[in-house]
Amino acid sequence: MINLEKPHYDHILLDRLFQNILEDDIPSPGARYPDGDYFQYPEDLSVSGYRICWQLLNDGVDVKRFRFLVLNILLKGGTESVEQRQHFKYVRARFKHLRFACANFDRRHRYPWSLNLVTSLMGHMQDAFKNRQMARTRIFGAILFLTILPAFYALVRFQMRSFLPDSNKNMIAYHQRENAKIDSIVRREKITAHDFHDLRKIISRRVAFNDTFRVLHSSDYLDKISLYLADINGEMGDYHDRLVEKNISKPSSYKEDIFNLDRNISNRIIYLISGNR
Repeated sequence: MINLEKPHYDHILLDRLFQNILEDDIPSPGARYPDGDYFQYPEDLSVSGYRICWQLLNDGVDVKRFRFLVLNILLKGGTESVEQRQHFKYVRARFKHLRFACANFDRRHRYPWSLNLVTSLMGHMQDAFKNRQMARTRIFGAILFLTILPAFYALVRFQMRSFLPDSNKNMIAYHQRENAKIDSIVRREKITAHDFHDLRKIISRRVAFNDTFRVLHSSDYLDKISLYLADINGEMGDYHDRLVEKNISKPSSYKEDIFNLDRNISNRIIYLISGNR
């Protein structure tokens, strides 16, 4: 099994990675994809990429403190505290990033089911209290609380540590398969909110991959790619929030409503995946 604790990355690199995560959906109007070929992946990218993402979560989340926060919010059926909302958001961001790391760097290219469950419940609970849905906040909060109790969280920890490194060749093949999925969605005349959600998940995984890559191997080229990806991710995030709000008032709309994908978004995504990118 890969040693995820060592070598240990210093707080400067971990803080830089977390800052990248916080900025990965901020629109950057006018951001352009850089010219030239994509960076060659260094041989250790799979291991070093997963290791730093694991350390970001392991070092940055006090699970006992977070458990208390979840319990506090679910008992109240919500929270208006800026501090509590930020705490919840930051914990969820670290979990999401490790979940993306499992898809990006592990040779199975999938989310461990327990980690995915915990992270998804965080998302549902956050959507609920952001939209002042007391009943849904309590339901998702109660289930989330159970999954971060010591007995179940031990399984989450075990699956997070059960990392199988991938080769650069296989990672490139994985990205090409993801590109094919993106292409099949963005070229449709009409898409559903569910299609849009699937598309955004793939883009988010690519954003997370580049956020990690550029911390480990700093370059202006990778920084420009991140700006381009953040611009797409930010626009898609704003649109997805509106779809979630609509789904709350009309649950059937998420799978039944169809619409045209914004042309600016689709063109930028098509340019992203064109050629060997």
